[in-house]
Amino acid sequence: VAVMSVMLAILSYIFWPQAKISDTVPDTIPEVTSTLAIVIVIVADPPCLVFYQKDKDIPVFDQTACASTYIDKYKAGYYSTLNVECRSSSDGQAVNRNDISGKRAKSLQFALLEKGIAFKDIKVKSLGDTSPYPGIDPDSADGKILNRSCEITGTIKQ
Repeated sequence: VAVMSVMLAILSYIFWPQAKISDTVPDTIPEVTSTLAIVIVIVADPPCLVFYQKDKDIPVFDQTACASTYIDKYKAGYYSTLNVECRSSSDGQAVNRNDISGKRAKSLQFALLEKGIAFKDIKVKSLGDTSPYPGIDPDSADGKILNRSCEITGTIKQ
């Protein structure tokens, strides 16, 4: 993360000399995230996060614009598969965390099927709370919200 931030700062300095390096190097996690999103957009689509309410397995899918991007690119032949990784936050009952993660993965898989994605082209992985979203404290309020999500990525067709 730090290396990419410094590289972005150097490129900014070369192409926009009026910008100072201190103006372009992010200081906080949200700034790092937005800086990475800018870099990732140039190379590939950033992961799409589909969020869920606590202890629920119904995605807030229709309010997630990035999901449409993946669906449209899949239908246009850009992606061969859509990959779904679901997590659960640490604020639910421990016995239900893996179960709810699996239910979220299945519900998102069905939502993608309804949008016209072929079953064979949806790869689903349920992570439970064993693999919290990297770089964020899973016990913080933001960490719990972020870990109560599924991430959609695409495999570029070759």
